[in-house]
Amino acid sequence: MERLPFIVIGLSFLQGALTPAQFNNMTMIATAVVLGSKFSLTEISLMWMNERCVSTLSHFLSDAKFCTLEMQNHYILRTHSLYKIKGGYFIIDDTMKHHTKLCQWIHGVCVLFDHAMNTNLKAICLVVLYYSDGCIIKFPIKFAIYYQKNSENKKILPWRRHKEYVWKPKYDLAIEMIEWAIKKDFPACTVLADSWFGIGPFIKKLRKLNLNYVLEIKNSYNVKSPCETPRLKKNGKLTKNQFDLTNITQYFSKIQSVVKYGFSYDKKKGKKAKTLYHVKAVRGYLNSIPGKHYIIESFDPAKKTVKYLLTNELTWEPSKIITTYSCRWVIEEFFRNAKQLSDMEGITIRSEQGITVSLCLVFWIDFLLHYENYKQSTAEELPKEPLTIPSIIRQAQCENMESFIEKVQNDEEFVARWIEAQKKGIEKKRKMLKELVKIEESNDIEVDMAA
Repeated sequence: MERLPFIVIGLSFLQGALTPAQFNNMTMIATAVVLGSKFSLTEISLMWMNERCVSTLSHFLSDAKFCTLEMQNHYILRTHSLYKIKGGYFIIDDTMKHHTKLCQWIHGVCVLFDHAMNTNLKAICLVVLYYSDGCIIKFPIKFAIYYQKNSENKKILPWRRHKEYVWKPKYDLAIEMIEWAIKKDFPACTVLADSWFGIGPFIKKLRKLNLNYVLEIKNSYNVKSPCETPRLKKNGKLTKNQFDLTNITQYFSKIQSVVKYGFSYDKKKGKKAKTLYHVKAVRGYLNSIPGKHYIIESFDPAKKTVKYLLTNELTWEPSKIITTYSCRWVIEEFFRNAKQLSDMEGITIRSEQGITVSLCLVFWIDFLLHYENYKQSTAEELPKEPLTIPSIIRQAQCENMESFIEKVQNDEEFVARWIEAQKKGIEKKRKMLKELVKIEESNDIEVDMAA
């Protein structure tokens, strides 16, 4: 194969942080991943007919002298140069990069509990900050590896001898990434996250940063409501807390006002009106979360599921709150594409630098694919409907296939080299058994042990 032009041009921002040879290796790996290779250095090397050996690629990822933080800074500058970011959403979520039980020495692998699979497994937990304008502009901003907590909040990393780290909760990692993004000239975007981040400490820090947010919360929270009868002290004075605590589920069950939201009747296509959500909304206070909020109960009649949303945007309509929160789904699409299309879970490089560079490359590939989609959708005066990311990849694969067929038809030297490369791996001879011979005889009692 040949390096894809949009990858070579798209990753050109790395040329200031890499040597020409390193840049060629980076674009070669990215091309192989996009065109369907697993994140296997052996397979990537074979796709170039052994142009690069596996040890060279492994050394490049794990031991080459470059700074991953510098590359990330160049990446963010590139996003600002391509897009005019005036607003949008900061989307926070975490995912696991699974490994087998034999991979405990790969950097970042710990025994973690997976709530989706309801079991413990060896994995790397990643907290991801993603950006979306709510339409076609979307790309990952940054990620952080979450390390498991122990009794002392410190642990010597098994994959890095004599190196300790200080444990941080996931919401602290998320806040640090948001602060980093704001320092890199991102606007104060609305924060979207699921119920694992809809907790008091995270919301408290968002309020300190003066950020708006729409978060899902769990049904275990209690809503404050005024007492029906005043509470008095023994001396007859009113107590400080004049409110009752009611579980959020029970609180909304007493509310009779329900608004239905969905799609209206489509006369052209002949589709009937469809109800998607039954919504109840109140402005109030939760017991363990600071500040006044707009609290939404959204019931899905098709799936029979209930979600509770929380926002500090007190003037928004419930329909806008639900629509805004639905923009969070793009990060789930990113996780799916990263694992299924970019083989994020196939990375088995052991070193910290190797894991970091590989994950950065998966993020940059997502950025490039979305930018290709953005260019194709806005190339003409009238914008057209954007394609899916798998469609963009299939386009690249089809173009590569056409180039390959043309080369086979017209380049006899290439065909000869291809056949020669295939024949090299056909026959492998077994090693001959050698006869053991006496080399030296010793009568000494003490024998040095081998190290």
